[in-house]
Amino acid sequence: MPLFQSPIVRIALVCLLAILTVLAFKISGSVSTANESGVIMILPVQVGGFIGKTEEPSEGEKHVLPSDTDIVKKSYHDAAGNLISAQIVLAGAEKRSIHRPELCLPAQGWSINRRQSLPVQLTDGRAISVMNDSISRSIETSPGVTHPLESFYCYWFVGNGVSTPSHFMRLFLSSWDRVVHRRNHRWAYVVVSAPVLKGLKTDGKNADETQQMIVSFISELAPLVMKGGGDKR
Repeated sequence: MPLFQSPIVRIALVCLLAILTVLAFKISGSVSTANESGVIMILPVQVGGFIGKTEEPSEGEKHVLPSDTDIVKKSYHDAAGNLISAQIVLAGAEKRSIHRPELCLPAQGWSINRRQSLPVQLTDGRAISVMNDSISRSIETSPGVTHPLESFYCYWFVGNGVSTPSHFMRLFLSSWDRVVHRRNHRWAYVVVSAPVLKGLKTDGKNADETQQMIVSFISELAPLVMKGGGDKR
């Protein structure tokens, strides 16, 4: 079991975060790097063989997220008809812009079946880790006929010079860096997802092929939207 998925570690981390928060309030002065994000809020038109089309935030996102949240979204396709969605959510003054996928995916009808951290070697030489959720729901393929749809939902959090696939590590870094390094992260949440189209589309990729396609896509996308910094588990 990954370190930050252990219940005991999570409880210890929550206690540590509480202590750090108290310390932060006791330290006077401003942090040295305030509200500086680690991402470029522009998704490229082309990533490898994929061409992107801009999408607007949904009405649900506009209603739920704070008004100062920045969101960019694109849907990508290649010549073979493969589909990938990408989005970046950048928090504003209110930290609730960034949240765990466990809160939003079930609300959209998705079940989270499996979760694993995947290493990704980027094309610029850096290495990051992303969290990969295998999710599923039923879709109607024709009137009265439903079919299970599997999809991969990969995400990671990007701060000022650092990234992590772990929600709890993000919380820890926020408190630790503010108290110890006088740095204030303006976190971004980067998501890349794709459906498994085997059985739904002629020559559709199976689960393993879809996962590899996403990893390859991220390896090219991340250097274009991440300003710098490595991975923290």
